[in-house]
Amino acid sequence: MALCIENDHLEKVQRILGIHFEGMEVWAHGVRVTGVDLTPETELELVAISEKPLSFEVMTAVEKAFVDSGLPFRVDIVDWAKLPESLQKQIKKEHVVVQEATEQ
Repeated sequence: MALCIENDHLEKVQRILGIHFEGMEVWAHGVRVTGVDLTPETELELVAISEKPLSFEVMTAVEKAFVDSGLPFRVDIVDWAKLPESLQKQIKKEHVVVQEATEQ
């Protein structure tokens, strides 16, 4: 599977993730992965892979960074630890790694 996003937009997304989620794995899922009913305005759905819930402050900061980024589409990012197991299973089936985890 490939991520349906222009390279310069992907680089901007990865820079923001590197600042706010340094060392964490982040996956893309949804329409920008499947390509079904994709439009230029389709939001990019991301999930930060964490075993423990991320803080409200961290999530708010990354959401603000995406709003301020100038990307031509919305970025929706959620915390893996807070998702129901049924949604986790669905995302595991169809996702693309946007940022790899690094050893701490």
